[in-house]
Amino acid sequence: MPPDLVPGSLGAPPVTPGLNGTCNSSSVPISTSETPDYLLRYATISSSEQRQSYKNDFNAEYSEYRDLHARIEQITRRFTQLDAQLRQLSQGSEEYETTRGQILQEYRKIKKTNTNYSQEKHRCEYLHSKLAHIKRLIAEYDQRQLQAWP
Repeated sequence: MPPDLVPGSLGAPPVTPGLNGTCNSSSVPISTSETPDYLLRYATISSSEQRQSYKNDFNAEYSEYRDLHARIEQITRRFTQLDAQLRQLSQGSEEYETTRGQILQEYRKIKKTNTNYSQEKHRCEYLHSKLAHIKRLIAEYDQRQLQAWP
């Protein structure tokens, strides 16, 4: 069972909340130099034109991120609910096995209906980190501009 779908009770790591339990930066695509590509592409902002360019890039990918995040959050929420139910039950009991069976059934259903879940989750994590980086650079530039204001 992939740990990105099944919560801790079935031997996988527990679901760790991050952006409503869905995206974190644990596995972002990286360039060949082991540095995420966006760190190489987006450096400290030095002009208002560069700031606008970064903002345009942010806006261009933000809706994709939100869509991915919403889909992944919905799946994660369901498994988190089932995991919480499982934790309330005695291991080995009939109710426990029934709930565990539900989790496995949900997993198979997700795997069948959303074959790209893993790629979407990785893309969401990547976009989260990239957009956070761009947002931080813009905020730092804006702060420097405010401090430079007479």
